[in-house]
Amino acid sequence: MVKKESKPKLRIKLKSYDVKILESSVWKVVWLLIKSGAEIKWPIPLPKKRKLYTVLRSNFKFKSSREQFERMTYSRMLDVTEMWPKTMESLQNLSIPVGVLVDIKVF
Repeated sequence: MVKKESKPKLRIKLKSYDVKILESSVWKVVWLLIKSGAEIKWPIPLPKKRKLYTVLRSNFKFKSSREQFERMTYSRMLDVTEMWPKTMESLQNLSIPVGVLVDIKVF
């Protein structure tokens, strides 16, 4: 039984609080990967995470008066199945907006 050579694969996760900035960043990365000749699985939307905060308006008399705030975190995932050395170089030179967190894992 012969083992196949395992080529390195990439998993790119992008997270942001703003959907518009996230989508533009995802399409920048997709365009760059296609341009470099990599084979990708298209952006997979991951479930959005909702964080709810409750704050008292008054600290003493009107305890039942409260405000609620929420923060939504949106995320997308890209799987790169086949890549070239040019792909990694171009990913290192990519500029992503400040509000987007990029996590790249090699497996």
